[in-house]
Amino acid sequence: MALNYGDVRVFDPELYASIRLIGEVIGQEERALAIIDYMESLREDLWQRTWDISDDEKPFVYVGAVNVRGSHGIESTQGKYVLFDVVNAKNVVDELGKVGSLMIDKEQLIYWDPDIIFLDLGGMEPLRQDYQKNAWLYQALSAFRNAEVYGQLPFNYYTTNIDTAIANAYYIGKVLYPERFADIAPETKADEIYEELLGKALYKEMAEDFGGFTKITFD
Repeated sequence: MALNYGDVRVFDPELYASIRLIGEVIGQEERALAIIDYMESLREDLWQRTWDISDDEKPFVYVGAVNVRGSHGIESTQGKYVLFDVVNAKNVVDELGKVGSLMIDKEQLIYWDPDIIFLDLGGMEPLRQDYQKNAWLYQALSAFRNAEVYGQLPFNYYTTNIDTAIANAYYIGKVLYPERFADIAPETKADEIYEELLGKALYKEMAEDFGGFTKITFD
């Protein structure tokens, strides 16, 4: 039996097909359909909160230190990043016209100079090491100077943790458009998602291991 995440890996028809297949094999078709319905309700909620925000109201954003078969530095990022797309964010990387994981030149990041940067907390060790060697790079970025750097929980290494990815999307939405997510406490929403998909509230454990939803400094 072969399973597939699909290209998007979070809200992807091929992922949903895999969930349905698992449900059929283990005799849990109704539970499989309930999971898919729940995930789609979250995707729709995220989209409805943000679809009508005009471009001139959106900050330019960047995600760095994205884990792909291991930890990487700030230059590891993604084009058409699903967690940005689902909240209609303006990803500076998208101007390259590339999809998925890629490595950029650090000078390119300085050129883009995004307003807000998200960093994968699974890559903090190489990030801190790089900061010690290249503090000038980080100081050149407005997001670091203005304390607009935020951590997202690691959800991808060799495979993808769907639950954590969706929890991150709510946190990203809260940071970018706080008025549209005024009713959302990202930590509480994360536990709701964990309980629905995994049967246990896990945000506290994730935060203890990686740092949680918070601003990042290298001081």
